Amino acid sequence: MVIKVSYVLAILNAERTLKECLDSILIQDFSKSEYEIIIIDGGSTDKTLDIVRNYLKKEKNIRLFHNSKKLSEGKGNGKDQGVNRSKGEFIAFLDHDNILLGKNWLKEMLSPFSNKSVMACQSFLKSMKHDSNFLKYVNEIGVEDPFAVPYSLVSQIALKPNKFKIIDNYYIFNLSKDNIFFFGANGCIFRKSAFDKINGYTRDVDVSAKMAYKNMVVAVPLSPRVYHNTSNSLLSFLKKKSIYFYKFINQEYSKKEFKWAQIGQPPSRIRFFLMVLTNLTLIVPLSVVFVKLIKTKQFFWILHPFYVFYMTLIYGIITLLKIKNFFKYL
Repeated sequence: MVIKVSYVLAILNAERTLKECLDSILIQDFSKSEYEIIIIDGGSTDKTLDIVRNYLKKEKNIRLFHNSKKLSEGKGNGKDQGVNRSKGEFIAFLDHDNILLGKNWLKEMLSPFSNKSVMACQSFLKSMKHDSNFLKYVNEIGVEDPFAVPYSLVSQIALKPNKFKIIDNYYIFNLSKDNIFFFGANGCIFRKSAFDKINGYTRDVDVSAKMAYKNMVVAVPLSPRVYHNTSNSLLSFLKKKSIYFYKFINQEYSKKEFKWAQIGQPPSRIRFFLMVLTNLTLIVPLSVVFVKLIKTKQFFWILHPFYVFYMTLIYGIITLLKIKNFFKYL
């Protein structure tokens, strides 16, 4: 049987959620002979590898590789290694804390690809009743980092659905250099041929931008959902993002091809800095989610301006520590 879908999981110390993630893949109503699960481990020191080895004994369609570079994003790193080793026509990117909801997630995510113009399909997220307010927020707004909300395709559809076109059972978005939103994580499926056209996988933001400059089309189905079981508290999340951003601005910034200041027409650093300043006002970020707050009457939406404030403040402090690198990045 020909492999149709290659799941790619670039992981590190994933013992908390990996089993639930893999189980949600394996229960899909989809022949196991038609998909493979490629796990790229970046040097886990917890029980992650023990968990994977137990699955390897039972499941023939799981393959494990070791990533000496440890990082998941970037040319030659975990996800790129997974793409290069994949056999499928479609590449499905999942993180270890992504749990597919329902047995038909894969079938429903592949459905928009019957439209030959669709080159990527991004899943919505969904929260659980027992979640903390922070986890509810992350899943309902569709992106882990509040700072990225203005740039995220899923977030913008969640906040302003009437501005996006629906065909059949999915939103469809025509990317262009004048119309860029980002996607690619937490349950995103790509035609493998898309990577051939943009010179391979690098990182989500760069892939989205390159696809935009090629005028490609991305779909977001109405029904399938992923549960993102990320950090359960704001403090642990802030710590995680602080470490990530410090590593980025300390070294990885030089490998990133597309910059936040390139958003908008014409691209403007001034626009970017104004956005940073308005993030610190609390009032402007509140206006972004105000309609959602009124319609849903869900308390966690009112926390959005505070999450944005804290994240912007932390990024700002780290930027000051590495100000020379930041100006090189811009």
